[in-house]
Amino acid sequence: MDSLVLQFTIEKLVPWLIFSGLVYCATAYFTRQRNTSTGVWWLSLLASFLPLLPLSYSTLAVKPLNVNWINTSIENVQMIKHATIAHAGLSDMDYLVALLAISYVGIALYKLTKLALNWWCLKVMVRETVPLEIKAPSNTKVVMSKFNHSPFVFGVFQPLVVLPQYFSSMNENRQRILIQHELTHIASKDPIAVITWRVLSAVFWINPFIGKMECQFVRAMEHRCDRHTIARYGVSKFEYAQTLLQSLRKSAVTHTSPVAQFNSTALDAEDYKQRLTHIVDGTESTNIAVILVTCLAIVALFGAKLYWDTMGISEAPKWQHPLTDYRISSPYNNVSKIRFYKPHKGVDYVAPIGSPITAAADGVVIVADGQTLHPNFGNTVLIQHKGGYQTLYAHLASISVKPGDWISAGQRIGVIGDTGRTTGVHLHFEVMRDQLRLDPETVLPKL
Repeated sequence: MDSLVLQFTIEKLVPWLIFSGLVYCATAYFTRQRNTSTGVWWLSLLASFLPLLPLSYSTLAVKPLNVNWINTSIENVQMIKHATIAHAGLSDMDYLVALLAISYVGIALYKLTKLALNWWCLKVMVRETVPLEIKAPSNTKVVMSKFNHSPFVFGVFQPLVVLPQYFSSMNENRQRILIQHELTHIASKDPIAVITWRVLSAVFWINPFIGKMECQFVRAMEHRCDRHTIARYGVSKFEYAQTLLQSLRKSAVTHTSPVAQFNSTALDAEDYKQRLTHIVDGTESTNIAVILVTCLAIVALFGAKLYWDTMGISEAPKWQHPLTDYRISSPYNNVSKIRFYKPHKGVDYVAPIGSPITAAADGVVIVADGQTLHPNFGNTVLIQHKGGYQTLYAHLASISVKPGDWISAGQRIGVIGDTGRTTGVHLHFEVMRDQLRLDPETVLPKL
């Protein structure tokens, strides 16, 4: 699998799914007794996207390499500070990435098209309704269809209250309650909220917890509408519950119908049981307390994620030697004539011609050529590791990696050689951190 796909999956997609699941479970747990606050689910939805935002301590904007000033001094190689493996630049998107992206967009477009088709079917059904001479605030029109479905609101800017055919057989008081319930939905802008959730669920279909949050939002919306309708219009709780039961018995709409896509028909029997219980008991909701507790839980979850990311930054790589069969010809800080008596800032490994050179730790390849760094290094590979470490491998006969490759410790990166300024076949190996060279013996395992 291409490194970009692996990078996105591990660093973005998986944390997003896990965090969204934790947020959903936490919110569902704190609202299990009384799910009457729609604000809690809006908050949970927004919080679920936190892992996709550049808010973690390990965030890094990788800048392009400035070749001109890199060539002047090897000390300037350390361009990327405090980086984790996954935040380094990666290679271009290949065919697999394009196929996955097209598949995702295709499924999202299919779901959005299906949603638009349901909306169109509702629009066709509304055209065949009969207007009712019922006065409603804000010039809201009330119409009756020829089907037995649950009452719903259709439209965004000029919403209609669409009543079922059985509406005419109900007594006047219950007719008034049904209309008042739908007017409360309009006053709370619920039709707009439902459409927004439907679109978000379609676009982010890959995350099942968005859909679960949507269902919980609809449940909370109906509980809130019941409470506000009773309080606003002074409706008898018993009569309101009886009206809801009568409407439920007479409604004949499946969950796959267009009506169910945009109103509360998708609720199951247990949902209606909870609604009736809350209507009858009349206990005041504790929305503020629920929101505060939910906020604290979400902050705690995200704080744990930040701490995990921070631990990933400070954690040192697991090191190993870049060659298996070798001898050291020039240790760190060695002084010799060939370097004009300047201390050696790396370690020279001597090994048989054709010996494979491997990465000393997990990382991302930053440089893999013979031109970016000083010509004296010849064919060179520069790897970025977590914890702000970098390793340099010079004088290679050939290079088997390219910039952007995400490699593991022990993975082959090239073959030992004598390119550049050398006195023979060998590997010049350096370890750097924060623009400072380190003695490789301080990080590599002892032999």
